[in-house]
Amino acid sequence: MKNKQKIIIAGPCAAESREQVINCALALKKQGIKIMRASLWKPRTQPGFEGVGKQGITWLSEVTKLGMTVATEILLPEQLTQLIKGISKKGDLSKVLLWIGSRNQNHLIQRKIAKIIKEKMPKNVKLLIKNQAWGDERHWLGIVDHIVGSGISPKRLILCHRGFSSHGQNNPENLRNLPDFEMAMRVKEKTGLPMLIDPSHIGGTVGNVFKIMNMAEEFDFDGMMIEVHPKPVEAQSDAKQQLTFEELNRLLRIINF
Repeated sequence: MKNKQKIIIAGPCAAESREQVINCALALKKQGIKIMRASLWKPRTQPGFEGVGKQGITWLSEVTKLGMTVATEILLPEQLTQLIKGISKKGDLSKVLLWIGSRNQNHLIQRKIAKIIKEKMPKNVKLLIKNQAWGDERHWLGIVDHIVGSGISPKRLILCHRGFSSHGQNNPENLRNLPDFEMAMRVKEKTGLPMLIDPSHIGGTVGNVFKIMNMAEEFDFDGMMIEVHPKPVEAQSDAKQQLTFEELNRLLRIINF
């Protein structure tokens, strides 16, 4: 994963407060990271904290004013419409990156989200697509085909490997999701799209995040999306896999990003 410019997306699993979001943005900017992730809407396996929703749009708008790009997951077209309206008023809509997560496998919704991005957002705004939860290369490629079918330019797309469900499979490292680096590389080659690695959702713990990034260095990933939190123990979601800023800095030194 060396010798070329990488895409680094880092930040908390979820936006929890204005203070948390702005502090994260300032800390990441100090480390030279230009894209901060923070989800406003959180899909959950079981009921719980489902994100702050539209009230967090103003916080993300403030981050764009700091010169950083904000990355956030979109579950529904209505959420994207709210985001566009809010950031257009108080922030910089050109500094937004959106993603479709592994749970969002309704292809009608995928295409609708992509169509809104194509028609309503600046042309530099990109859409990141995470793989589905189960290991099926044909389905992964099908997601891309559905989204491209909306009319959005493939040049605006990025892929992200966040691992596959380990249900019924050997998992000696006790990972949250199992990586298939070879499949990720095949999908990258077949689509011609950049491929990121998400070590947080593969690893599930801070220690495993480091292990996964060491393993991923053998493959031609174009960057990573990683979870970082000012106080991980207080995080309202995915606390075990979120790094501190010090741990992120150490990881970046180890993998030579």
